Amino acid sequence: MKILFYFGGFAAIGGIETFCKNLLCYLQNHNYDCQLVCWGPNSSLLQSIEQAKVKIVRNPWQWGCRWNLPDWLLLPLGIKQIKQSNIVLFGKLLPIEILKTLKSQIGNSKKFVYITPYRPLVPNTPQEKSQLLDALNLFDLILVQASAFTEDLHQIGYQGRIEVISYIPQQPSNLKPLPSNEQLKIGFLGRLVEDKNIPLLLESFRCFQEKYLQTSIAENNQQQKPSLHLFGDGHLREQLEQLAEKLGIAPYVGFHGSIPNYEVEDAIASCHLFAFTSHTEGQCLAALEILGCGRPIVATDVGALPDILSDSRLGKIVKSTNPNEFADNLMEIAKLIEQQSISPEMIRSAYLERYAPENVGDRYEKILNSLLPLSS
Repeated sequence: MKILFYFGGFAAIGGIETFCKNLLCYLQNHNYDCQLVCWGPNSSLLQSIEQAKVKIVRNPWQWGCRWNLPDWLLLPLGIKQIKQSNIVLFGKLLPIEILKTLKSQIGNSKKFVYITPYRPLVPNTPQEKSQLLDALNLFDLILVQASAFTEDLHQIGYQGRIEVISYIPQQPSNLKPLPSNEQLKIGFLGRLVEDKNIPLLLESFRCFQEKYLQTSIAENNQQQKPSLHLFGDGHLREQLEQLAEKLGIAPYVGFHGSIPNYEVEDAIASCHLFAFTSHTEGQCLAALEILGCGRPIVATDVGALPDILSDSRLGKIVKSTNPNEFADNLMEIAKLIEQQSISPEMIRSAYLERYAPENVGDRYEKILNSLLPLSS
């Protein structure tokens, strides 16, 4: 079977890009003939995909995004590759004119599959809703990462086939113990952009520090103040550094910038727990990587995070966006760590029950195979 991931703009770092790499490498290693069509600069993620023997058709042009120019320039290459494929995966919703052009060129013989990068939002106006539904109806199957996303698609009016399946995570390496003889370290892994709502994380961390130093946990750790470590970069970094100064927590907040893929697990292992305060999320592949490394998570009630953390062994979901309440939930997990009521081994075991890469990959195979006759 020939599978094409029609990606469009491929960023050097990103959750959907990492998922694309994980899925294509898995399928290629299981005797599928995989290709990737994208635009943008070369990156270590693309090199990893190439090393797995996946064919990449890439246009380096990346200017004119405001007018979708790179997507239109990629179109002739995309049409040529789609004609040679059985199934076409889309990790982003391209402009409807491009989707219709692709569909008209190849007819109904090729199966189009949309993998949602974020929770689908129901448009505010009937016209916008109609336009979105027209685009969604071009797909033979939509893959979502949480059951709530299915309800959103139904509200939009989509009546086609939907399957709930998580992103396929990386195979975790050797489990590393929690940092010992150190102050408590809280981590964040992701881009420093508006959706991640880092101001709430900084405000919650300040509240957490105050609560922590008033408890017996701090006494056992010789009154050392906890620290917050942000792994990732983005256009809000300078603004967030200024906010940390204003809140009086700058000496205890580390902005580590972007880290290469091969250093992610070491960065995760350097912390005791992780926190996400996002406004909106899709799957949040970073959360799966963190749990695979045996670290618990405290997160806001967005995207697929409620599904991921529905097992209390993995962390806690916070329904409120109040910094004080988020800090209370961080305290609960900190106490469990101090009491050794949760451990890296317990967290990884619970994670693998639901998200073992081989099991998730096997589900992708079965879903994709179901789209075509056995002879394909």
